[in-house]
Amino acid sequence: MADPTPIRRTPAAMSDSSLGWRAPELSYGLNFSDYGSYGLRQYAGWIKEEFLRDLIGREGARTYREMMDNSSIIGAMIFTIQQAMRKVTWRCDPAEAAGAERFAAFADSLRDDMSHTWDDFVVEMLSMLPYGYSVHELVYKRRLGRYPKPGDIAADEMPVNEPESLPQSKHDDGLIGWRRLPIRGQETILKWFLDDNGQITGVTQQPWVGTLIDIPIEKLLLFRPTSHKNNPEGRSILRNAYRDYFFVKRLEELEAILFERMGGFPVIYLPGNIIDKAASTNTSDPDVAAAQRTLAYYKGAIGRVRLDEQMGALLPSDPWRDEEGKPLNIRMYEFQLVTPQHGRQTVDPDKTIERHSTQILMTLLADFIKLGHEVRGTNNLAITRVDMFYAAIEGWLNAAANVLNRFALPRLFKMNGFPEDMVPKFVPDMPQRLDLDSLGAFIANIAKAGMPLFPNDEIEAFIRDAAGFPELDDPGASAQVQAGQITQADLVKMIRAASAKRIQARRNGNGEATKTA
Repeated sequence: MADPTPIRRTPAAMSDSSLGWRAPELSYGLNFSDYGSYGLRQYAGWIKEEFLRDLIGREGARTYREMMDNSSIIGAMIFTIQQAMRKVTWRCDPAEAAGAERFAAFADSLRDDMSHTWDDFVVEMLSMLPYGYSVHELVYKRRLGRYPKPGDIAADEMPVNEPESLPQSKHDDGLIGWRRLPIRGQETILKWFLDDNGQITGVTQQPWVGTLIDIPIEKLLLFRPTSHKNNPEGRSILRNAYRDYFFVKRLEELEAILFERMGGFPVIYLPGNIIDKAASTNTSDPDVAAAQRTLAYYKGAIGRVRLDEQMGALLPSDPWRDEEGKPLNIRMYEFQLVTPQHGRQTVDPDKTIERHSTQILMTLLADFIKLGHEVRGTNNLAITRVDMFYAAIEGWLNAAANVLNRFALPRLFKMNGFPEDMVPKFVPDMPQRLDLDSLGAFIANIAKAGMPLFPNDEIEAFIRDAAGFPELDDPGASAQVQAGQITQADLVKMIRAASAKRIQARRNGNGEATKTA
């Protein structure tokens, strides 16, 4: 097909707001190409999308690190998110094709066969939230059991950086699995590789020790809470809180200075002749030099006045004299702490700091954290805020699962020669948040209205799961109790047996430490 018609000037009279310039004609081949641009502000791979210099690149990563480590409010938000996501259980759903269960079992075994735990990977991956992105490298291994031999591993599959340390595995099926998914610290990411269409092709890392490292995107997993303009550095969830954090930090510093200076600023009254002589440029005059030294001394004394173990001031006790040379009751040197005209009531730093702290929490819908520290707020409002917060967490988890399902698993299946239609999916399961009081009232109301609920095995299983009750081995036990076929004591024994099995299953699933390299 012919190339699209270039933009050209028409000789016709101007009839629209484009001043006579025509848009290019759309050809068939143009439909299959990128013709425009993302509009991302980047120069040779250096991302300049952020307009605040302190939040650009590695300097921005250091700023966000400071916000997480130095702010108790932001630290509480991040801790709440991390602990909530640690409670999430992950499952591996097989593909719809026949025989896909075997491949789903293989993918599910990958999570427990790495040198770090899956929970540690999830927490590291969640660093995309404060930093805006998280880069993880895919490191593979041949699964040859606990004690592989050097001769069992091909030369091109030997670890380059640690050839003496052979990767161990819980499985000896000879398949390729994940050895680890290590993060590449945001403070070490220098620049990115982008093609002409704005697609990410790699990254340049500058470790604290060693030379620059260029890593292709095929060896990486890039997690981002948002990908506006296909920005590889995403956007931090703390970005909207930066302004409030800036004010809280400065106000707390000023508040500490206010306490140090005892609620005012120091003033020292000196004789005017000392100040006049010190302003002279005749440094050869001994009186001028002495006045300059005296003025410098008292200037330094003002700057050092603060509440500490060495607090104090040394002033001459010479008084002013009258015309007859008699001393007056007025000292020539005097120290005072001057306060504002209306005292400290003009500015209340506590209210201002509290307002900015609340706004920081509001940026992540986490202002429910302050419930109980204030006199306002209702239980229904708290439940609504928590539900919105968990909805945001679920969205971030789904975004992370999409990266694993779209890039990590297909690459691994291709290396093992597995069919493409057998690729399973990792799915995060958020725990249900149900208000048992509201659920109980709802069940009571519909039961009073005449709707038959029990015995019903499905409803009973749902209520047991919502309340955290153990499952019964015999689903029809409750119906048998009502029919008089099972005594209440036998039912208690069944519940205890189910509880014991549940506790034992948890111990078997969580008590063993994974020790793979």
